[in-house]
Amino acid sequence: MYASDFGYAVGGEVRETCLGKSMNKYNSGSCKDNDWLKPSSGYSWTMTPSPDSTDASDVFLVLSSGYVSDYRAGNAYGVQPVAYLSSSVKIIDGNGEKGTPYKTELAS
Repeated sequence: MYASDFGYAVGGEVRETCLGKSMNKYNSGSCKDNDWLKPSSGYSWTMTPSPDSTDASDVFLVLSSGYVSDYRAGNAYGVQPVAYLSSSVKIIDGNGEKGTPYKTELAS
C-alpha cells in the first residue's frame, strides 16, 4: 500500500475530521481506531519513499499504534496488498469499512 491508502482507509463518523489531519497525527484519538488498514500488531511497510531522506532505502512504515514514520526498508516487516479498481467495476453494496466491505461487479 501507499501511505495515502492508509490515510484514506479511515471510516465512520470521524472520516472527514481525520482526512483533514496530517497522517502523523492519526496515532492519537479515533483516527487510528477507525482505520481498517492499521496493522493489528507489528508494522506494515508502504511503497511511499520518504521525501525528507537522502537515502533511497527510507520508506514510510505504519505501526500498529497508528503512527506513520519513515524507516530503512531493509528490516523484515510486513506488507499489506491493496487493489485499485478500474472504472468498469461498480460497487453494489457496502461502504468499505471493516464490517461492511465493498461488494463489486463489472459494470454492464
